[in-house]
Amino acid sequence: MKSTFWAAALLGSSLLSAQTNWENVHITDEYKADVKLPGSMAKSFKKNPTFINDYTLVQSTVMKGRSQAGVMQKQGVGNVYSEAALGGVSEEALQKLVAECYAQFVTELKSIGLNITEGDEVMKGDYAEKKKDKESNVIAKADGQGEKEELGMMHPEGYDTRERYMFRPEGKNIFITTKKIPGTFYMKLAKAENINLMNVKYVVKFADFEGSKTMSRNTLTTSAGLTILPSINFTDPSGKYGWVAFKKPIEGNNDWSKGLEKVSSSDGSYLGFASSADYALTADEAKYIAELRAIILKTQKDIVAELKKEME
Repeated sequence: MKSTFWAAALLGSSLLSAQTNWENVHITDEYKADVKLPGSMAKSFKKNPTFINDYTLVQSTVMKGRSQAGVMQKQGVGNVYSEAALGGVSEEALQKLVAECYAQFVTELKSIGLNITEGDEVMKGDYAEKKKDKESNVIAKADGQGEKEELGMMHPEGYDTRERYMFRPEGKNIFITTKKIPGTFYMKLAKAENINLMNVKYVVKFADFEGSKTMSRNTLTTSAGLTILPSINFTDPSGKYGWVAFKKPIEGNNDWSKGLEKVSSSDGSYLGFASSADYALTADEAKYIAELRAIILKTQKDIVAELKKEME
């Protein structure tokens, strides 16, 4: 029979080490960002309007880990599972953060000569009208509410995340398809409206799970482990694609964590907006939001600097 154990969270050396000052980190270099901007796209950025057709902060709210029993361990030693919710962080705080980060990104893009459009005319165009009624498309204004997503085992990110929320700046236009393979969805829009498209996403995770084994025991430690993985996809009117892809997630400071605590499954106020869980990694909300803000704002500055080089 498989057995399950919960290990106490360790504040660990990550909280005792020097805290990263993100203003001193060249994030696109340190975390190996691949910036691809075809020549035609660089010219189009100078010539045509650019529509940020989606800007999303994806916050994991319930994460999970597993330490699998090894073949060399004694008979009866089972797999160990751990699951923790993010406690102490409110939906309102994250919604305010995503609006602030979006506004800063627009300012940075304008500073290098991009003509950023809100996309209101795009949303009224023939192509948008034709695609609005399809179930797989989201063509609307963001309502300022977090959108919950449950991740099953078959989801590509379901290996460590059970639940997450997506936040978008309120009132901004969204033009996306939820299909895994979008086909010509974005290309046709860019061509029809003669615009560049920019889809921005930040995937945020908060926990780290580390397994350890002896001959007679299998344990799993749950601790704070803030990471952010940014990605941007571009499409221009000629049908060319570009991107900013990070080869590894940005690892944040973890002094926001108050540790892992056992909570009642009905203690919604304690868990913030996360679903019920037996344990929660409790955050100091102000510190958590400040760390996210510092990383995202500096990341955006560095990305825009890379785009500027590509446009020169």
